[in-house]
Amino acid sequence: MTAETAEKAVRFAFANSTRRVDLSFFGGEPLLEKDLLFHTIDYADIFRKDSKVKIPVRYFVTTNGLLLDEEFLHQARKRNLDIALSLDGYGQAHDMSRTLPEGGGTFDLIASKFSLIQHFFPNIEILVTYTPKNAAYLTEGIEKLFLRGFKIFIIGPNYEEAWSDEALEQIRREYRKLADFYYRRFAGSEYIYISVFDSKIAAHTKPQAAICSCCDKNDGEIAVAPSGNLYPCLRFVKEDSDNSMVIGTLDTGIDLKSRAKIMLESAREWPDCTDCAYHGRCFHYCGAVNFKVTGLFNRPPTVLCLQEQCSIETADEVASRLYKEKNPFFLNRFYPTSR
Repeated sequence: MTAETAEKAVRFAFANSTRRVDLSFFGGEPLLEKDLLFHTIDYADIFRKDSKVKIPVRYFVTTNGLLLDEEFLHQARKRNLDIALSLDGYGQAHDMSRTLPEGGGTFDLIASKFSLIQHFFPNIEILVTYTPKNAAYLTEGIEKLFLRGFKIFIIGPNYEEAWSDEALEQIRREYRKLADFYYRRFAGSEYIYISVFDSKIAAHTKPQAAICSCCDKNDGEIAVAPSGNLYPCLRFVKEDSDNSMVIGTLDTGIDLKSRAKIMLESAREWPDCTDCAYHGRCFHYCGAVNFKVTGLFNRPPTVLCLQEQCSIETADEVASRLYKEKNPFFLNRFYPTSR
């Protein structure tokens, strides 16, 4: 992406946002363009000040960590840039998914920077995407990363992988093991956030928390390709070659008809979901995931259904246990007004 396109994207974001502007940098690997990234943030700050815009602005970047260094971390913290680090497990489990172009894993290269990363960003989010190859190591990986000082884990499967019945059952087994680890952290008064549990408990105790605002289906995210094309979700950008998913350009603005068509198709409830016991707390409404796997915006893939069921079931089990024990850490997080 050129600096000119990035600046256009900033102006577009401010012009089309009413509550808050979130500028998120994704790839590929965004840190391949560090100078452009910081230029965009600086431009946004100046534009907001000069335009006397009152709404807040936040900055995010997701990285594989290979290009993180002290100078970047320093500049990121200075600019209030939130960083999320992709780690798909610990050691070999991560290396099953993340390899160098010339071969070999990447975990050790990133692990050598853990102390530096935590010095600048002690509460950094760890994004864990598991696959059929490494799902069996999910709990072990979270435990070891926790022992290395990380406390916030955003977890989910790679929905586009081929999941066998055995691999799907592995998800169920790992979530039960992970729930036990989660419980023991609360019992020991240790802070931890695991998205597959925290989000489901929150959706039960605070139903409004279940509403998704991260994608254009709910008037949230618009993804901008390097060409300036607009997409309803970053999952559709890829090589910027599928024009059927383009909903406008930075120059012409949003094509309201194209956008409405996708939103309408995503909003149609899949028949099997209507009477599902998990309806209302399930992530089945992600049109991008659904379309990428099933070809339909409103039909969730099998792995998404099972993952959501396991997440809700295990979250309810551990939450019920902690609630009955009147665990103070649990009650403070999920029932703060009832105490």
